[in-house]
Amino acid sequence: MALEFLAALFGPRLKLPSDQVTRLPGRAKKAAAAHATAIQATLDKISGLPGLADMKTTKRVPRGFSPLMKELLHHVDAYHDVLREQLGLQESKRPGEPGGCNACYTAPVGVSGIEAINIYRTARPWPDFRELVTKLVEYAQEQYKDVQSGSTAKDAEKVRFGGKAVQNGRLTFAKKLHVCPMLDVSTQRCRVWAERPIVCRSHHPTTPPENSKPDHPDFPKGVRAKNLRLPVRAQVTLQQMDKRIGLELSPFLYASLPQIVQLSDGQQLQEVGEAPIRMQQDGSVARPANRNVAHAKKFQKKTKKKK
Repeated sequence: MALEFLAALFGPRLKLPSDQVTRLPGRAKKAAAAHATAIQATLDKISGLPGLADMKTTKRVPRGFSPLMKELLHHVDAYHDVLREQLGLQESKRPGEPGGCNACYTAPVGVSGIEAINIYRTARPWPDFRELVTKLVEYAQEQYKDVQSGSTAKDAEKVRFGGKAVQNGRLTFAKKLHVCPMLDVSTQRCRVWAERPIVCRSHHPTTPPENSKPDHPDFPKGVRAKNLRLPVRAQVTLQQMDKRIGLELSPFLYASLPQIVQLSDGQQLQEVGEAPIRMQQDGSVARPANRNVAHAKKFQKKTKKKK
């Protein structure tokens, strides 16, 4: 066990492009300081929401959760916009937008619990949600097997997140060219663009886009990228929040969303005070009735009055 730990700590580490560490210069940190403060303030608001730790039993998100998540992601984007300008990354294409979608073949990892819940609430009303979950479960199981196959730990369930088994397993999975199920391939747009994971927002490849596709001969060593992480305090707050929520969600997005499906029995995670969503027997969201058709009650009433 000790030898495995030392090998993982000091031995050669295979890094995917999203794992490359970018150290921000002082001028960039100073320019983005106001947005960093705003990110922390919003995280503190979310952390203080009553009922946040009760979601496992109530199967509801606290009142005010959605507006605060929008506020958080707005500040995260503003933070990244300043850093992109400071580091000259304005032309860099991001994952989930045309020109940057080759990075969407690498599964997003390091997704916090509140991000996964927010993405689930966005995707749950989609007509093809059932197909989406089926694909996520398939990918999650495949990725898990790829990680386990390279593990030498006695307990396969306790694989160290930063260890070589996880790194090699992630690379093996990426090489299979499974594009992220959240990507609309026809438009090259992320379907959860406004709610996409922070790890996706942070990733800015600086090498040609073709290098970012895992079947490129130079992948992953030939990819250079700037990964604009959140300030350390914000990262710690997200980790502490995950523990407080107590849902024990996987940091792998493909696994955490199916976990939320299981937690919610496939239903929408309603926000406290939010109007309930009508569900059909097949699990899809019921569409509102069209009251402008000829047989609608409002037209029948008018016909009776005329008679």
